Amino acid sequence: MTARRPTYDRDVDLPVVIPLTLLALGVSALGTLVRPRLDTVVVTVLLAAVWARVNSPVEGRILHTFSADRGFTVADLVSVAGLAVAGLGLLRLLLRWGRASAPQDRRGQDRHGQDRHEQGRPVVRAAEPPVRPHQGP
Repeated sequence: MTARRPTYDRDVDLPVVIPLTLLALGVSALGTLVRPRLDTVVVTVLLAAVWARVNSPVEGRILHTFSADRGFTVADLVSVAGLAVAGLGLLRLLLRWGRASAPQDRRGQDRHGQDRHEQGRPVVRAAEPPVRPHQGP
């Protein structure tokens, strides 16, 4: 007697997909908020899109009806929040890139007179050596 493999119905979602997708979206959104990088922003957007596709068993109340079989539900708010976090992370990333490419003068200061590497802290510069008059030959 041989053991038969169980057959799975394609219409039934695996019960682990929904919590794993939600957990991955939460961790990715947290990473985007803590330290925005392009890869975390992209992963957050992709997971928000995946959540919009797999959330059908946990949709909840319908907030807005578009047509007879389409609507915006409570579970779709998680995707909207993920996209908002990704947008905020992208904005912070672009601002950081803009500051990195800001023009500097020859002393390593930005256009506001602050040292780029010491912003918010007083900058102590070494005193220049005294200039001696030329003694000639």
